[in-house]
Amino acid sequence: MDENAPYQYFEDVNWGLLRLWNKRRGLRVLDVGCGFATTSEHIQKLGNEVTGLESSDVACEVASKRLAHVVSGDMLTADLAGRQFDVIIFADVLEHVPWPVSALRRYLQWLAPGGSVIVSLPNVGLWSVRFAHLAGKWEYEETGVLDRTHLRFFTRKTAKWLLDQGDLEVVKTTYNPGIIRPFVPLAKKLLSPKSSEESAPDALLKSRPYQLYLKTAYPLERAVASLWPGMLAFQMIFEAKKK
Repeated sequence: MDENAPYQYFEDVNWGLLRLWNKRRGLRVLDVGCGFATTSEHIQKLGNEVTGLESSDVACEVASKRLAHVVSGDMLTADLAGRQFDVIIFADVLEHVPWPVSALRRYLQWLAPGGSVIVSLPNVGLWSVRFAHLAGKWEYEETGVLDRTHLRFFTRKTAKWLLDQGDLEVVKTTYNPGIIRPFVPLAKKLLSPKSSEESAPDALLKSRPYQLYLKTAYPLERAVASLWPGMLAFQMIFEAKKK
């Protein structure tokens, strides 16, 4: 793994998070580590006021075209000046920080009374990771559960422990399936232009195979994965409230 290699960002919609969100509107939302705001843009379009917090200048530039408010800053040190939010979203960001419990607790000061926190985490118990581990392999990748920028790893049990230690109580749970997901890195390589080592961040989302997958295979994959999420879920998504 080359520590100096540039990190290639891939856009991805968190469909499980949007399914959990449903049609809620009129809420003040903070998306911590919003990236390109690919998911929270959908939430804003429902009629919510979304603020994105992001440390990457490149991501901030893209997110600012999709969200009404974007704050540039490190999630571990950012000061939101006493603002209050009805929902705070941590969509696949807590695995990137050294001490996720402390990071989670820090944001509760900006959670409005009666508000909730939505946390999405990759599932290290996914079947592909388990089989690789059985074979003695633990190889970091550019994307997925073993993304090379991940510092912490979670199963369903430890994800719930994280929320509990963060003074939160889970009220809703859903998952994104991971039966086909381990093959996404291969799909992204195939979609990369031959003249460049980097593909467009949204290349997969806009591809015809992906659109066909969403309409046909995804519903079936989600139904099967729900039977054994500890093994077949790619992402674990929880909504929680203060204890």
